[in-house]
Amino acid sequence: MPVDILFAPMQGLTDVRFRRKHFAEVGGVKEYYAPFSRLERGRIRDKEKKDLLPQFNQGVPTVPQVIACNREEMARLCDSLQQMGWRRIDLNMGCPFPMQYHSGRGSGLLPHPDRVEAILEEMKQRPEVTFSVKMRLGLESSDECLGLLPLLNEAPLALITLHPRLGVQQYKGKVDLGAFESFYEGCQKPMAYNGDIRCVEDIARIVKHFPMLKAVMIGRGLMEHPRLGLEWMALQAKKEAYSKVCSMRV
Repeated sequence: MPVDILFAPMQGLTDVRFRRKHFAEVGGVKEYYAPFSRLERGRIRDKEKKDLLPQFNQGVPTVPQVIACNREEMARLCDSLQQMGWRRIDLNMGCPFPMQYHSGRGSGLLPHPDRVEAILEEMKQRPEVTFSVKMRLGLESSDECLGLLPLLNEAPLALITLHPRLGVQQYKGKVDLGAFESFYEGCQKPMAYNGDIRCVEDIARIVKHFPMLKAVMIGRGLMEHPRLGLEWMALQAKKEAYSKVCSMRV
């Protein structure tokens, strides 16, 4: 099964101008996740709304992302995006920046299954939208993601992207592949891996370890090496061709 490459959202970096340029001149990426949109005074901030205007994103496989602390915020964000014509929305449950998690958003949602459940219920009321979630192991404990598994397995999610660090770690320390595996084994939704991918060998190692992955999401690695997705596509094509030759010989 081919494994897709997703471009991770990076605040202040992967705006619409960057997405359009990378897609047109480089490619190798299945979807580009836009930096998260949040409410300010009850509505999406003008800067983020402009970044997601359909006319600017036309032709580029873009996924808008939202960050919310409760069902009400989620509903308002979805209403705004749907009014703009979006039918694909990702929920950020992984942002590790203290300002966000202290407000109960991003990874700050993970210790609160009641809030997560309410947000997932809001998703169920919008069958016309394809939802996904990007998350971390937890804010302070990897048990948090495991505690959310029953809710996530029942939710209308097309994809769960998991970064195997805690929110309080931000980007420090090593990723916890053991904790990722525990979640992976119990997850009934398609999954993507995110975290510390810098080269094709890193992608291959993760895919070999977790063969049922649908995608690998990369941020800093693609910023440093923009052709990484193309190199991964070339490697997969080479392996597929080799497999066909071997099957013909048999």
